[in-house]
Amino acid sequence: MVAIVVVVAAVYTFSARYFFKVLDNDAQIKTIVATLNQNPEAQSVLGRNITVMSRERVSFHSETGVGSTASYTLKVVGSNGEGEAKANLDVAGGKAKITSLVLTDAQGRDHYIVGAAPPSPMMQNSI
Repeated sequence: MVAIVVVVAAVYTFSARYFFKVLDNDAQIKTIVATLNQNPEAQSVLGRNITVMSRERVSFHSETGVGSTASYTLKVVGSNGEGEAKANLDVAGGKAKITSLVLTDAQGRDHYIVGAAPPSPMMQNSI
């Protein structure tokens, strides 16, 4: 019984260390977090020292001769609260450029950190 507990604890510890090491070494996540930490609106929502709590969704698309794109959905937390960051990035030559970054606060409000907000549905139907 003790051996089983030790093995389960070891697997859990290794998995947690691996997960956080992946988060720490992902250049795109570093770019997203740096952008949030430098943005006054993100700081007003989350506070200072914004970090990633978890990676909810990641997708990559690569096309030969065109480049790559990446999309991330991250749970983030700062000194004043937590939220969700959704980012789209263009990746070329090992460098990532954020094309859109939306921070959703705990109340469900979207804050457009990079890129423009979509047009209002009310304005699309007006003449």
